Amino acid sequence: MAVNSSDSRTALIVPFLLENDKNNYEDWKVYIKNYLLARNLWDIVEYGNIPKGNWRKKNAAALHAILSSCSQAIFREIKDKSAKEAWNHLAKMPEDREPKKRSRREEEARRYQVEMTKRIYNGNLEGVTELIVHDKVQIKFPPITGSRETALHVAIKAAQDKIVKELIEMMSIPELEQMDRYGHTALSLVAFEGRIEWAKLLVQKNQGLLTIADDVGNIPLVRAANYGCEEMTQYLYNETLHYIETSHNDNILQPGKQGNHGFHLMRCCIANKMFDICWHLLKRYPSLAVCLDTQGESPLLMLSSQPYAFYSGTKTGLSCWQRLIYSYLKVELPITSTTPTGDVQLYVFDQSHDEGNIRKQVYVFDGFRRLGLKVYEFTGIKKIYDLKLKHHLANEVLLSMCKHVSTLELNHDHLDDFGVCTALFEAAKKGIVEFVTELWKTNPSFGFKSDPEGRLAFMLAVQHRRENVFNLIYGVNQAWKAGNINKKDIDGNNILHIAGGLAPDFERVGISSSPALRIQRELQWFKEVESIVPQWCKEAKNNNQQTPKDVFTQSHKELVKEGQKWMTDTASSFIILSILLVTVTFAVSFSVPGGNNPTGVPVLLGKKLFKIFIIADAISFFSSSTSGLMFLGILTSRKDEEDFYVSLPRMLMIGLVTLFLSIATMMASFGAALLIMQQVQLWALILTIVASTIPTVVFALLQFPLICEIIVSTRSEGIFNRKMKPWLVNLQESDLSFLMVSPPS
Repeated sequence: MAVNSSDSRTALIVPFLLENDKNNYEDWKVYIKNYLLARNLWDIVEYGNIPKGNWRKKNAAALHAILSSCSQAIFREIKDKSAKEAWNHLAKMPEDREPKKRSRREEEARRYQVEMTKRIYNGNLEGVTELIVHDKVQIKFPPITGSRETALHVAIKAAQDKIVKELIEMMSIPELEQMDRYGHTALSLVAFEGRIEWAKLLVQKNQGLLTIADDVGNIPLVRAANYGCEEMTQYLYNETLHYIETSHNDNILQPGKQGNHGFHLMRCCIANKMFDICWHLLKRYPSLAVCLDTQGESPLLMLSSQPYAFYSGTKTGLSCWQRLIYSYLKVELPITSTTPTGDVQLYVFDQSHDEGNIRKQVYVFDGFRRLGLKVYEFTGIKKIYDLKLKHHLANEVLLSMCKHVSTLELNHDHLDDFGVCTALFEAAKKGIVEFVTELWKTNPSFGFKSDPEGRLAFMLAVQHRRENVFNLIYGVNQAWKAGNINKKDIDGNNILHIAGGLAPDFERVGISSSPALRIQRELQWFKEVESIVPQWCKEAKNNNQQTPKDVFTQSHKELVKEGQKWMTDTASSFIILSILLVTVTFAVSFSVPGGNNPTGVPVLLGKKLFKIFIIADAISFFSSSTSGLMFLGILTSRKDEEDFYVSLPRMLMIGLVTLFLSIATMMASFGAALLIMQQVQLWALILTIVASTIPTVVFALLQFPLICEIIVSTRSEGIFNRKMKPWLVNLQESDLSFLMVSPPS
């Protein structure tokens, strides 16, 4: 994905500019009108409208479309007009002037441009070379479009491989440096197209193309990274490093030098998860980690907003078997080399597409080595391997950044001079536990830096329900833990007040869409935080004179109502099925197959199938009765917020499990009854028995996910790890010398 949309100017609104003589006006008018109609801007041009509301914005958009599609001469005439005035002026222009006649040389140049463009798009290599050799224009490779594109630019956009290669061979070094209207050289266009073989030909002939920036200020390497062309970015990065070494010009990627290309490259690579390049770029220029742009954002901050770059942000999306494979895979990081000057240089990957050059090795369960490539891809192991490699590279980038942060001389009052604490807060909100731990290990003072609302990272983790970050509090010493627990924000809220608030985004933290399970998870969070805070925190009031319990009750009032309704509707639906099963199984027990003898004893009592029939029917009856009682208990309960913690979810779980058991055993008794009769043909008997399993399977498919969700949700100890091993070791008293924490009197 692109980090910015600056290069979007390369896409013309119309395929040609309105010329000064207006010979192409009629065609131009159709293009512009359709463009404005598609964007609801035509009313501005046609009627003008009264200048109010968003008129200025729409007028500016319409006028921009018109101006950017005109020649420079016409642009100067209409640039100070409104969109309607400019449109009317252009419509009247043929009455005001005579079309300027072209000279003979201009006519020849125009015919050359049209014919060259036509031959390129038709893939006519011989015709293109013939036209170049015998052309009569002054410049051998002149611009042939309104955007000042040369034949090579047009051939690249038309994806004419043979023509591109031939033109590169024919053009001189200065000719290869020609730019189009937007400052794009041929290499700049190739960087976006992703054709590495073309890039190699261009670089081999003119290495200087690597350093020529377009009008936006992006060199080809940054342009390729901006659009996520990974292989092209790797190739251009290697070539740019080689050029730096051979030309002894280290200013190209150095922070703050020549357009700050290194900074923009770092940001683009982070956005598109090219962490191998980020890692090696940081080894050369460590200060890139905390360079700030005009908006105060740094690569460190951008990395903190990429949760899927780390395992902690991805594991919830992996299945059990995928997590198992992930844990046993070992990855190889890209190889680095060191130059004679001591600089680290990266030759990332061999760009050859020969499968024999694939360097990746997979070790599964320490027993299987070098899996076949087809098995490797078919089983999905390659996808998991690539994911783990990305995570390892992201960790290396993070470690390199933290290593540089540790060299900064920051005291407690200037911790965020480089945006480090802002990145920490963002990582805590996103649940990137690797990011949080590494920064805290780098400088424990970061743990006591508050955001503009006065909240620490642990408080933000509680607010956004990030249990993996919150669990870190169990692995620190008491002084560090007390400093975080006793903290209040600017509204007087302590960490328990924050736990009492409603989680901002349930979808983002993986909570069930069921209101009952959502309120259950909220209760689990509140009680977990309540278990670690001192007594004064439980009774403390914020600036609104609310205790944590008051905050919880008020903020979850609507959610509790939704949970009550959901529980009532769900129990009402299932209790009908339970009563139906009770009725059927009770009636069946007194109308057994084969009938009864005069004494009331079943005739087939001695048969094994009859015993199976009776046992299955009895289990079905008792299960459906239990299920009905559970659902009845849900319907008659008060459904207070505390009931959602364990009571109601447990009754719902028992009711669903026993209902499933009832349906399964009822189908078993039905099958046993058919086998006892044995009066029908065998194929019909088998078909009937198989069909009788369908209700059980359907119920399992529909309700089993809900049952599993309830079981997982009810086990609150599954998300909180109170046995967390100490991770912040060697913490000295001097690290907390700035912290003065004491509970309020």
